[in-house]
Amino acid sequence: MNSPHILFFTLIFFATARGADAGSLSPSIPTAENSSGSLALPAPRPPATLTLSDVLIRVAESNPELLAQSMGRQAADGRVEQAGMGPNPTLSLSVENFGGSERARGSDIMEVTVQANQLIERGDKSEHRVALAEREREIAQASLTLRKSEILAASANAFAKALMERERLALTEAQLKLAQETLASANRRLQVSSASASEVARARVALASAQAEKQRAQASATVAVSTLALAWGGSAAEVSELKGELRLPEVPPSLARFEGPLALSGNPRLALLSSMVAGQRASLEIESARSVADVTVGAGVRRLNEGPATAFVIGASIPLTFRDDNSGNIRAAQAMIRAAEQSLRAAEAEQRAALVATHAELVAAHAQATALRRDALPAAEEASALVQVAYEKGAQPLADVLDARRSLVSLRRELLDAELAYVTALVRAETIANTAFSEVRTLFERP
Repeated sequence: MNSPHILFFTLIFFATARGADAGSLSPSIPTAENSSGSLALPAPRPPATLTLSDVLIRVAESNPELLAQSMGRQAADGRVEQAGMGPNPTLSLSVENFGGSERARGSDIMEVTVQANQLIERGDKSEHRVALAEREREIAQASLTLRKSEILAASANAFAKALMERERLALTEAQLKLAQETLASANRRLQVSSASASEVARARVALASAQAEKQRAQASATVAVSTLALAWGGSAAEVSELKGELRLPEVPPSLARFEGPLALSGNPRLALLSSMVAGQRASLEIESARSVADVTVGAGVRRLNEGPATAFVIGASIPLTFRDDNSGNIRAAQAMIRAAEQSLRAAEAEQRAALVATHAELVAAHAQATALRRDALPAAEEASALVQVAYEKGAQPLADVLDARRSLVSLRRELLDAELAYVTALVRAETIANTAFSEVRTLFERP
């Protein structure tokens, strides 16, 4: 075989290998497209009556951010697969002793060498790369779990907010009805000369204020439902009714109710930090493995025109780590492990302190809501009713009636705020304890 033949077969080999690689790197990627070629959007859901459990299921399945972040798991799977791939062999071609002068003129003494080389990894680098990729996949999963917990907590709060806005709307409707009745009563009293025109004017002002308050409450209720539906990427049109009525328990859950699950299953944020510690340890392992020099071995064939003759060629090479033994990266990885471990310890203390503070807020909100509903609200309702009766008999002015009603409405709003504060604190406590919002579900879904 002469030198042109060697060149020809070498070029054929390169072209064939390149074509095979190009075919293997072009997988079919399915896309969700409609007939026009654009990405198809999910169809809107029909209106439905939703409980808190229904809302949480919808959010977990359809929240756009969670769907996008879940793609990170697939990407991590690909990186794990890629990490297990060893280095490709290389093929080299060299031509020597041609185009010179005197005896080296032309190709009479030309030498053509074709050689294949393979890098042999030492120090179990492939296994350490796979281990690091697996730890990164665990970090991606823990990050998704944490974000899911945060989004579900926000959705539970949005559900409670929507129910509270519904209660506020009902409160304004009752207030509007009373204002209409008061104006009618003032007109009747004016006709029999037992009331003045100023009382009728005050009743009209109260009616106008009640109408405006109802419109604001209606807008707030609509916004609350829309905000809730956005959590699963939907709209308010998908919600025909929210099913649930908040009733606080006689006694709030104890602190131990949340400390037990926190110690057993752990907090999603702590789980993420634990995964990051494991990832830093895997990084140290791979940096330590990189300090072990790899070996490159090669074998080929050399064609000598002078003779002519053919000979085999073998060789090996290993880098000399006089200047770079990767010790700097190893020390950096060790420092990162210590930093990650300290961050985990700090987060553990922070989460336990946050749980204690949240439970204190929970108890305070429960005490306030219980006192308002059990003691203050009945007294205010009785006072308002007595003033109304006295006004009808002409024994009390209209101003006293309006003041009593304003006090009653303010008290009811304060009660709703206290109950919402209780729910918010309970959601936060269950998020820290990672209890899947079992206590919050009980608040709204009692039989």
